[in-house]
Amino acid sequence: MLVLSGLILAATVIVLTIATPLLVIFSPVLVPALVTVGLLTTGFLASGGFGIAAITVLSWIYR
Repeated sequence: MLVLSGLILAATVIVLTIATPLLVIFSPVLVPALVTVGLLTTGFLASGGFGIAAITVLSWIYR
């Protein structure tokens, strides 16, 4: 169990050593892309919610 914990720790350190420079290099691209995806998702969810609300109100008025 101790050996497995050591291997996991070593693998984590190696992956972080490799991934950190890549994240620093690509962060000017990744951050705006993630913000854009978040805004698009929020917009689609809001438009769907507004559509459902409109259908509900119209069906309530029709009765």
